[in-house]
Amino acid sequence: MDEQLQKILNNVNFSVNANKQTMDLTVLPHGESSPISFHMNYKLVEKGDETEIFIQNVASDRLWIDELIKMWLERRNFQYKIPPNIAGFVKMFLK
Repeated sequence: MDEQLQKILNNVNFSVNANKQTMDLTVLPHGESSPISFHMNYKLVEKGDETEIFIQNVASDRLWIDELIKMWLERRNFQYKIPPNIAGFVKMFLK
């Protein structure tokens, strides 16, 4: 994990349900007493040799975070091109 993230996140739990194409992430930010959970729906799209992941929906257990995410997603799509050298590995877990 990136050194900067390690400074602000004490615990990170991450799970994937490839059949439902969902991800669950729980983090405990430094200084917080309770963790924050996120649930995401994703879609993998293959275009020739390229593989992209689209995050279609994100929900958290905190209303204010949900509102921030909603505003952010309205302005831009969350999509990420997976580098070809790791695409096969990523697809093994997400597909």
